[in-house]
Amino acid sequence: MEEFSFNKAINAQYNDLKENYRKIFIQAAESIRAEADKMKPSVSCNSCTVNCKDKPLNFTIFDNFPAKCPYREWQLKFIAFLNSDYKQSLKNMQKSIMLKKEDYNCSKCGACCKLAVSEHSFDELKKMANRGDKFAVQFTSVFVPYPAEIQARSALPEYFELLDSLAENKKIYFYYCPKLRDDNTCSDYENRPDICKQFPYNPLKILPSTCGYYQWREEANKLAMLIHAKMDLIEFYKNKLS
Repeated sequence: MEEFSFNKAINAQYNDLKENYRKIFIQAAESIRAEADKMKPSVSCNSCTVNCKDKPLNFTIFDNFPAKCPYREWQLKFIAFLNSDYKQSLKNMQKSIMLKKEDYNCSKCGACCKLAVSEHSFDELKKMANRGDKFAVQFTSVFVPYPAEIQARSALPEYFELLDSLAENKKIYFYYCPKLRDDNTCSDYENRPDICKQFPYNPLKILPSTCGYYQWREEANKLAMLIHAKMDLIEFYKNKLS
């Protein structure tokens, strides 16, 4: 019964993540569009000195406007706004989320040490580390690959199944930390790298309910998704309007 409840809770997190992100992305898109409308110039096309071939009646910020057109200037100003003040406000919200994480502590459930996942093999990670990839350097200093998937599966069966299903038929590799003791404490705690100190890196990560940061994730998850969606939309606007 306990294993079933664990599996059910993990899958509920994943399903909620997908469903909420769809809704939140729409909310984020509407919010940014409203910001664009606030900056929209009130000049009439009939009063403009630029000779347009086409004058759309119900144009949007994504329409094409000639150089020196007030509406082209609107586009450029909006890109600058998104890339400066707006993005900075999102970064400030991200910082507040991570500061809130300091109110919680590791519960020593051992999940993050027993089952780490990467899309890269250990050899690939080693090559990345040799090229100076900071994450790969730290990851390979701590984690080692399971000799076989069956051993990874036996470490945390339900968590394994979920992580494997999230890969959507893509090859993933499972790792564990050999420094983990039987009581789920670290045998080299004082020298652990930043990837261990900073885990979980954001509240979008799916966590078992036994994790000490699970409640933080539950509280910050929706705001983090909204920030993530807005950051994605900023890049979309920049690419579309530039």
